Amino acid sequence: MKTRLLTALRAGWLLLTEVPGWTDAGKVARTIQALPIAVPFFALFMLVGWLQLVRGPAIQHVRQSHQPALALEEEIAALRLAHSDEQAAESAAATERLTRTLLQGPDDLAAQMDAMRAAASAAGWVATLHPNDAGDENSGSDAPLHYQTARGRLAPAANNGHAFASLLLLLDRLVPAERHGSLTRLTVRADDQGRLSAEFGVRFATRATNEKTP
Repeated sequence: MKTRLLTALRAGWLLLTEVPGWTDAGKVARTIQALPIAVPFFALFMLVGWLQLVRGPAIQHVRQSHQPALALEEEIAALRLAHSDEQAAESAAATERLTRTLLQGPDDLAAQMDAMRAAASAAGWVATLHPNDAGDENSGSDAPLHYQTARGRLAPAANNGHAFASLLLLLDRLVPAERHGSLTRLTVRADDQGRLSAEFGVRFATRATNEKTP
């Protein structure tokens, strides 16, 4: 088998390097005769090897490194097909309106508590409010919203002759409407003389602060 292969290769070599009119040409003459075929073949072989061993892995590396960007572009294109520019503008406007109702920072919680004290005073009540030490009541580290919480106590002012009725009205407007807040706990007590007092908890939504927050 090996002898046949060598014989076939030799016959092919003699055919490709045949010098017209010179049947017993030497190796040098045959090599020169084969150069017009050998040089392009060698160049093609080098080109294929460069593409497979150098260029191909480099292209694959670039594709892998840019895969997240390509996936994001595909997602954006899919969203553009699914939603019109008008819908996107409406969604952005709604998001902006919702963002304005969130606490804008630590100082904003103090401002909201001052507003709650003012609302209680206008209704004939005295509000005592303190922020909680454990400020966040988040559902998880990746939750889009966190909550700043506070605890408070309501006591009727000395000149409040309609404590129960005014308390019902106050609870409806105690939490400022311009902020995304809500009562989380309410306990109303009355002593032997009928004097009312109320204890409550309140929380305000705020955006999560992490490395992804702009």
